[in-house]
Amino acid sequence: MEYYISVGLIAVAAVLSCLISLPMMKIIQLSGYKARGVVSWWKGSGYDVIIRYAALMLFGFISMIVYVGCFSAFEYVRYCAVALYDLLAAIFVFSAGRSGSNGVKPTGRVIRLIIVDFVLTLVLCAGVAWASYYSEYCQTLAAALAMLAPFVALAANVITKPFERLNNRKYVKRAKAKLSDKAPIVIGITGSFGKTTAKNLLKGMLAQKYSVLATPGSFNTPMGVCKTVNNELNDEQYFIAELGARYKGDIKELCDIVSPKYGIITAIGDMHIETMGSRANVANVKFELGTALPEDGLLVLNGYNEDCKALNERATSCKKVTVGEGGSVAYDNLKISGNGTSFDLVIDEKRYPVTVKLLGAHIAELVCACAAVANACGITAEQIVSSVEAAPPVEHRLQLVPSVDPSVTVIDDAYNSNPIGAKNALDVLACFEGKKIIITPGFVELGSIEKECNIALGKQIAGVCDYAYFVGTRAKELKKGALAAGMIEGTISEFSSRDEAVQALKDIGGEKVVLFENDLPDNIK
Repeated sequence: MEYYISVGLIAVAAVLSCLISLPMMKIIQLSGYKARGVVSWWKGSGYDVIIRYAALMLFGFISMIVYVGCFSAFEYVRYCAVALYDLLAAIFVFSAGRSGSNGVKPTGRVIRLIIVDFVLTLVLCAGVAWASYYSEYCQTLAAALAMLAPFVALAANVITKPFERLNNRKYVKRAKAKLSDKAPIVIGITGSFGKTTAKNLLKGMLAQKYSVLATPGSFNTPMGVCKTVNNELNDEQYFIAELGARYKGDIKELCDIVSPKYGIITAIGDMHIETMGSRANVANVKFELGTALPEDGLLVLNGYNEDCKALNERATSCKKVTVGEGGSVAYDNLKISGNGTSFDLVIDEKRYPVTVKLLGAHIAELVCACAAVANACGITAEQIVSSVEAAPPVEHRLQLVPSVDPSVTVIDDAYNSNPIGAKNALDVLACFEGKKIIITPGFVELGSIEKECNIALGKQIAGVCDYAYFVGTRAKELKKGALAAGMIEGTISEFSSRDEAVQALKDIGGEKVVLFENDLPDNIK
């Protein structure tokens, strides 16, 4: 009887151990199912996740061995030590669920990954059950499942990868065939930042005259683009594809799928230096778009970004246009306020006053880049201005969010995580009246320059903000920079989560403006 109790409890342990691995599944998913992305996350978080799993294993092991030692004389109780692990694992799962760590997107690939992970975990639990038959002390081996959980998840990812590659080829082949059949003019947009905003702006411009489809939200991976083509492409004349990249070859892979005729590179920055190695490598990866364009194509570069402007010197088979000073498209008289961004859009030396609801100096740059492509596609300057002035704010990108408290103004810049964008966000914050507060975890995925960039951000924050709420493991670097720039200790607070920081806002009275800068990615802590 006692053996069956033990087996039952160990079966429960298998289920709980699989649930324990959900945070790791989420990281695998956000890392594009690449093991190196997961390892980068481990390093970036100071191996915090491994420490948590190890702590659960150690506490479970000690609790179980003490339990067995104390109650081994009781025939029907001694095998229940594993129940302690089940309880601890359940608490771990509940805690992770409350923090949002378990929130994987239930795609087909993730479901298959979870199934394989469960099978592997069940095999390990069967070994524990078998060993427990010979010695009650072997039940303590169940605690090792906690430490093994992240590695079992990685093993499951390796096992499923060959099948997923074959499965993905099916969707890629179908998307290529549909693009060939429908033959829309494809425009690819890439860059270290500004891709989604530029995509939305360009879609509005082209829609003045043509039917247009664009990848939704931040769909910028091969499967995201293929899903858009396979499910949504009909007879649109233009298809705008946002092209994301974290590794060398990512843009080339996307271009091989969609075969763009026109391309925009919005900016070259420090985003993903951790995975690409250097800003020069970032530029190389982004320029994969330029080398993929045909002879009758057009590549537009943002000349206001120096690293992007430098790409003009590189050879391509297509025509290149660099917007900015001296170019056929530029802007002048830039003014930023809480109501939006105003400037003169210059097209072929003619000036067109523009007021956009979007916030930030970079908006004018993106308008120029998109206007260059739209103009080449037959959209008039008047149509360009009309569409830009009607453009709605982009979610989580310097977006003014309505607040239930009229004394609080919220600026949501959660999707920004680069030094240039953060500087723009602080410039926008400076335009508002009231106590200025920033909630930020700082920068991530910047590799060797991450620390110095976070210190520099802290210094910039000190020049604008009345209060600084720093979240996560990079808070100390941010605080160091803020204090060095003269910010008072009492106006700086450190929190382990954004929710804690939000709760602390209640302690600050009066009119206040809160900037959420770079909401921490789920695969970074």
